[in-house]
Amino acid sequence: MATDSPTQRPHPAVLSEALASVNWSAGDLVRAVNPRLNAMGHPMVNITAGYKWLRGHVPRSAAVRDAIVVVMSQVTGRRYTSAEMWGIESPYADPTEAGETEELLGPLPLEAVLQTATAWTAAGVEPALVQSTADKDLSAAVWDATRQAPARPLTGQLGGEFVAPEFVDMLFEQLAALRRLDDRTGGGPLSQRQARQALHGSLALIHDGQYTAATGTRLLQHAAGAAQLAGWMSFDAGLAPASHRYQLLAIRIARAAGDTTTVSNALGMLAYQHAASGNPNLALRFAYGAVEHAKGALPLVQARAWGRLATAQAAAGNLDGFRRATARTRHLIQNRRPDDPPSLYYLTPHQIDAESGQALVDLAVRIPAKRSLLLGEAAALLTPIADQGPSTGFRRSGILHGIHLVRASIGARDPEAAAHWITTLADHVPHIQSIRCRTLLTAVRTRAGNPLRAAGRADALDAISKALSSA
Repeated sequence: MATDSPTQRPHPAVLSEALASVNWSAGDLVRAVNPRLNAMGHPMVNITAGYKWLRGHVPRSAAVRDAIVVVMSQVTGRRYTSAEMWGIESPYADPTEAGETEELLGPLPLEAVLQTATAWTAAGVEPALVQSTADKDLSAAVWDATRQAPARPLTGQLGGEFVAPEFVDMLFEQLAALRRLDDRTGGGPLSQRQARQALHGSLALIHDGQYTAATGTRLLQHAAGAAQLAGWMSFDAGLAPASHRYQLLAIRIARAAGDTTTVSNALGMLAYQHAASGNPNLALRFAYGAVEHAKGALPLVQARAWGRLATAQAAAGNLDGFRRATARTRHLIQNRRPDDPPSLYYLTPHQIDAESGQALVDLAVRIPAKRSLLLGEAAALLTPIADQGPSTGFRRSGILHGIHLVRASIGARDPEAAAHWITTLADHVPHIQSIRCRTLLTAVRTRAGNPLRAAGRADALDAISKALSSA
């Protein structure tokens, strides 16, 4: 992507000083910005662009300028604006000023929550540019969301278009199809946009349509489900702040609709995301919240919450806590019922095996004395999933857990196994859009580099590098 000629800026050293504060190079910045641009549906920039920015060139694309600001704000912990970074004033609100908890703190009436959701999902608002907030602020926002008051019966606008129950059935069917597509390929830009539009469409019907009280509750439930799915897709695309904001909306709207299943699931997703990002304290806090809100719910809903707690315990290095939560999950999952939530269709014993295998690899890092035992157990759980996942249609799951199997192989000092799984994964990379999986693959390729070269298996590294570069 081209850049303008050097321009005089009020603070020409802002970018270089920000990079220096975190010991980043221009190449590091480009590598951090490109996934965000990809998630936004914009072309990625060449590695040389970063060095031009440091010489005073300003990106022509507002998306690139704003993505750089958000990335640097997130990595430095200091809030920058586009005007400060680039010296370009805009007659409109700076899109990089929005925070993940903005207008979602404290007690709020449902109408205010719906207005915030509508404004944020409108055309022209870019979720990839949401700024992160401090852990304490996110915790406070989640706490407030779980106290959202139940809504009075909604019947919409007198004279508005009538929303039939069958129409809402169709909306839920579309959401289920989008969820299954995400399980196969991951949250690419088109899927993210579709989930966002589904949420915006529900909000428009709630505001403008006419319907019965029962249909009004179902529309709220659909909006909560769409927000939750959009949040999951944002996480898969590496957009954690946007994901958190979607989950906050999902929790508030679900609480208003009396939908404890979605409240628990959204809390569980927040726990999983923070476990994956290396924040076990928040992961445990949200996972315990998920378990608490699932009390009295269907066994499968409780199983999902306990599974998230198992992941959080592993992130915290608590092996006993992990085993207790996993045992509870396996017990509850045996009690499936015809009225189980469709959104949990994927929660099977094989899925629990996959999550447990990943957790065991994480535990092996945190408990070196039991590394061999834990890695052997992880490999036994992950191998069938890595073998069968892509062929069963769950390509992203197969690749994700294959990545953790590579981690286990490296940890066990088995370069042949690592080479085998890396080569296997390379064949499936072109079929997924998950930025999270590609980022993890890049990391394990780097970690496996020296052991595989020493074992004469540079061919595996070449295969995964080629797959990643062409994906």
